[in-house]
Amino acid sequence: MKDTLLKPLLLLVTLVVSGQFGLSQANANQPAVEPQGSVSSGTVGPQDAALYSAAAREGEKYLNDSIPARWEYEPQNVMTTPSQDPWWNSFGDPTLTELIRRAVDNNYNVLVAQQRIESARQMWRQSKAAYWPTVGLNAGWTKSQQSGRIASSPTPSTRMDYFTLGLSMNWELDVFGRITAQAKAEKAQYQASIADYDATLVSLCSNVARAYFQLRMAQAEIKVAQANIATQDSLLKIANIRYECGLVAQVDVVQAQIVVAQTQSTLPPLNATVATSINEIAVLLGVYPDEVKELLTPRKLPAAPPLTVSCDPSQLLRRRPDIVGAERQIAYYAAMLGVAKKDFLPALELRATAATESHNLKNMFGSHSFSYSIMPTLTWTVFDGFARSAKVAAAKADLQAEIDTYNQSVITAVQEVNNAMVDYETVVQRLALERQLLKFSVRELELQVDRYTQGLTDYYNVAQALINVLQYQNNVTELQASELTGIVSIYTALGGGWD
Repeated sequence: MKDTLLKPLLLLVTLVVSGQFGLSQANANQPAVEPQGSVSSGTVGPQDAALYSAAAREGEKYLNDSIPARWEYEPQNVMTTPSQDPWWNSFGDPTLTELIRRAVDNNYNVLVAQQRIESARQMWRQSKAAYWPTVGLNAGWTKSQQSGRIASSPTPSTRMDYFTLGLSMNWELDVFGRITAQAKAEKAQYQASIADYDATLVSLCSNVARAYFQLRMAQAEIKVAQANIATQDSLLKIANIRYECGLVAQVDVVQAQIVVAQTQSTLPPLNATVATSINEIAVLLGVYPDEVKELLTPRKLPAAPPLTVSCDPSQLLRRRPDIVGAERQIAYYAAMLGVAKKDFLPALELRATAATESHNLKNMFGSHSFSYSIMPTLTWTVFDGFARSAKVAAAKADLQAEIDTYNQSVITAVQEVNNAMVDYETVVQRLALERQLLKFSVRELELQVDRYTQGLTDYYNVAQALINVLQYQNNVTELQASELTGIVSIYTALGGGWD
């Protein structure tokens, strides 16, 4: 059954590895190629980088000094947040579902990410405010005296006092697109903050699931140990009876006591694992451990859900929050490069004032009290010691660095998916073998106990069989938990579920 379930996931990895990701400088001018879903055995490399994001393509255009007159960032990838993509429901565990819901609502890292989104949104609003004029109101009273000894012929000094009430306006007309470029840069930062928020949610939900499976694994191992202790106590009584009857040496009793003590010694570390797992879950939920004490009640590990792919596998990696965030950062630095180049163009401002001035307040609004001015101003920096050229060069370097970061993010994502798939497949194979070993060890124990009660063997062989049964039971439990966490790792590596 597991082999059947693995086939779609192995196909997924093949498609992901053979998919075209990344940005190649050598192919910067080639058009984007949409994935066709073909299967090949190639690996991701610069020569395969043919699938560009819209932001990256525009970034390459900027690097080639061909800035379009109007550029709209249209992301190709659609993220699914954990609230939209509850992959943990596939485990069929209501407790896990409730824990993740509480974590999403209360975790402090999530709350911080939400505030960063709001901060970025307000910065975007601030940049768009430059489209509008700045209007100011001023009011005041002035009393002054002018010297009459300034000119060559003395004159009487002049005194005046008057009231002033007026409006002023400054308005930069975005004729050359500087404000638009700045607004696009801030919008890209806002979108990047959303990607960071989604990445925080994916990580949070994954960590809650892992800690929960760790808790249930430890509780299951405690139950296994307690059951084995009961069996070992029964065999210890048998060894005592046989020793008292003179059928065996005292060493059999000692060996039976050692086995019981060894099994009992596994309980304190397991209890510690339960406590630390609950503490970790509490931190992830943003609460104190006493508020999740219901987790002390043991529950079974949930069954591993089947892994099936019902969407286009070649697009799964591209919706990862870190990759989407890297695309948004490319858009930001591309827009900032545009802002730097706009500094070479003139700036057109419209300045205007309107005021009323009068010695007496009663004449403030008389027909001869008003004054106004309108001053359209065109400014153009001719020479600045090559500061603007340096700013453009720095912006190009920043953009190229972000493209390289994007490429590295894609390569890392492919590696994480490959590793998660290999680890999951290995666990599934080991789990099948360990279950066989457990079945054989239980049968061996039955045979050794039967031979011991008949006096055909000593207790050493029974003790070894008991130890083997406990070890294989723990191995099966741990591998069941590893299978579940392996599925979580795949979900995390792919940026969420795929149903």
